[in-house]
This record gives sequence, C-alpha cells and structure tokens, in this order.
Amino acid sequence: MYPIDFEADYGDGQRSRGLAVLGIVFFLKALLLIPHLIVVGVLSYAAFLISYVGYWVIAITGELPQFFYTFPERVLQWQARMTGWLLTMRDEYPPFEWEAQGYGVRLTSTEQPGPRSRVLAVLGVVTLKGVAAIPHVIVLAFVQLAAVIAVWVGFFAVAFTGVLPRGIFDFAVGATRWNLRVAAWLFSLTDEYPPFRMAS
Repeated sequence: MYPIDFEADYGDGQRSRGLAVLGIVFFLKALLLIPHLIVVGVLSYAAFLISYVGYWVIAITGELPQFFYTFPERVLQWQARMTGWLLTMRDEYPPFEWEAQGYGVRLTSTEQPGPRSRVLAVLGVVTLKGVAAIPHVIVLAFVQLAAVIAVWVGFFAVAFTGVLPRGIFDFAVGATRWNLRVAAWLFSLTDEYPPFRMAS
C-alpha cells in the first residue's frame, strides 16, 4: 500500500440532477468553485514555498518538522475536497475549513513527519525532484483529460437517471488519487516514489 491515499464515498450513487445540468455546461459548475479556487490557489503557492524551505531543512537535518508536513497536507486535503465536488464524487458543497471532518472525500496518509531522504531533498533544492515527476505529469495529462470527459458523460447520466455510474466514479477517484500522490511526493509528505496506478 502506498502511504498516501485518496478515497471518496459512492453511497447509493444518487446525485443532484441540477448540479449535473450545471456540470454538462462544465464551466458553470466550475464557476461555483471560484471562492475555493482563490483560497486554494493562495494556499498552494504558500505550500510550494514551505515545501521548498522544507527541502533545505531536510538537506541539513535529515528531518521533516511537523509544520512542513502539516501545512502541505492540509492544502492537499482541501484540494481533494474541491476536486471531489467538481468531479461529482459528492453533491455537498465543500466546506471552507482547514480541517474538514466528515466530508465524503478524503486524502489520508500513513506517513508522519520525521526522517526524510537528504538526497531527495537536495534534488528538490535544485529542482531535479520535479524533473523526476515528469513521467507522471505526462501520463496524468492524458488520464485527467479522460477523467474529465468521463465525468462529463456522467453528468448526462445523472441528469437523466439521477445516478452516477459506478465505473465513472471509480475512474475519477483513481485519477484524483494518482494526481494527489504525485503532489504529496513533491511536497515531501513521503519519500516513496508514487506508483503509476490509480488503485489504492
């Protein structure tokens, strides 16, 4: 099991037909996320800077302190909730909370702050860690495009039947999981290179 995971609750598959219609005109549903996009955009930039400083801390001490772990983790959790709502994993609008409990979309980690690879940290300092993620970025560009198309088709299914097909849901969850794992690795939440897979 990879130490970073993403899960969403399918429930009975019932989804809002109104939100599905907004999703068919995809940008209309995305417009409702503008407040989240602004907040998460600023927080993501801060997480990037904090992670870069974290690379230096790890390179010098060999340890990732709690703050350098918690801040990026919380940002990724917020991003996970936002993505989950946009891709119709949930109908409930994502909460504006740093630590949202009970929302049906969650990013989890079995890793803890502490010892990290100094070699990976040095690679992060000189931006070579990002280069190592390029194979994922290339594959994910196609996977995420396929997920967006699948979800868009899913909006039509929901609009007509009120139910999101389980296959579309699982595909969107898998694509999101893969994307978040790569981001978590770049943020040093784990040293284990992310797998090329959508499964847990």
